[in-house]
Amino acid sequence: MLAAGVFAAGPLVLTPAQAETSGQLSAQVQTLLKKVHGLQKKAIAAEHRYAAAFGAVEDSVNASISADQRSADLSGQADAAQASLVSRIQALYESGGTLAADASLLKSGSITNLFDSNELASRAIDAQVTTVHAAASQAQQALQAANAALHREHIKIGTERGVAAAADRVELLLSEESALLRHADKQLAAVRAAEAALAAASSNFASITNRSIAGLHILPPSAHFLALYRGAATTCPGLSWTVLAAIGQVESGHGRNDSTSSAGAMGPMQFLPATFAAYAVDGNHDGVKNIMNPADAIYTAAHYLCANGAGRGAGALNGAILHYNHAVWYLDMVLKLASMYAVAYK
Repeated sequence: MLAAGVFAAGPLVLTPAQAETSGQLSAQVQTLLKKVHGLQKKAIAAEHRYAAAFGAVEDSVNASISADQRSADLSGQADAAQASLVSRIQALYESGGTLAADASLLKSGSITNLFDSNELASRAIDAQVTTVHAAASQAQQALQAANAALHREHIKIGTERGVAAAADRVELLLSEESALLRHADKQLAAVRAAEAALAAASSNFASITNRSIAGLHILPPSAHFLALYRGAATTCPGLSWTVLAAIGQVESGHGRNDSTSSAGAMGPMQFLPATFAAYAVDGNHDGVKNIMNPADAIYTAAHYLCANGAGRGAGALNGAILHYNHAVWYLDMVLKLASMYAVAYK
């Protein structure tokens, strides 16, 4: 999460009155500055949304990790309850239970006592079964609730798509400001001040990105996904599996949220159908190249990155990742997560 006050050094907002210099601004420049003023306010709001989107990625990953652990713990409790039932009933028979009692009573010749003893043993077993079944039922209900919560967290998992939309909005507004200022008279003090405000906004955007990336955590992939990342990386000498894992987390949370994006990207590695078709690999060798299949998607991602230079050193790797997504913040996010995977999975 971002620290409080991250926007304290936000862009300077100029009003047309402040920018005016002794009545010398032309009507055209005043009109431009009014538009810039409006765009600057929108840019501040957009940067807040951008920071919130990054925060959602961190929060949802942490929530998913906790839900995964809770589900695993409760599953173990349900198994333990069932094992306890078997153990308790077995103990009744092996340690002074009804079989031992039957043997002694038969020797004594007391059939009435034998029936009474069997009745008491049966009641003892029924009581054990009822107790353990109640505990098992409670554990199962808790497990079902945890699995439902886990499913909800997987649906909500923050991915690249939410950050991308917010970042694109900020960059569009800053681009519009820049275009307007290029048409203004560069010699006027008001234009210089507006340029300074644009630089401040751009700096603030970079600061949000850096602080947000610093707070990222890795989301552990399943054993299946981890094996696919490692295996696919071997098809591109020089490409680390950690880069594939980082992209897999950023794009879909390792398949936890592989729904289609607003831009039409699909599957666990979020390919546009046309791009997938051009680079598709049958990762699981079933004769079908399926954009939604994790093996096909991850092996295709390795092929696509490799085709764009991912195995030819750090500089070429950066270019390959930027081919995957053209945003610099995306590159920084992937490289940060890749380095964290390298440490966590030595």
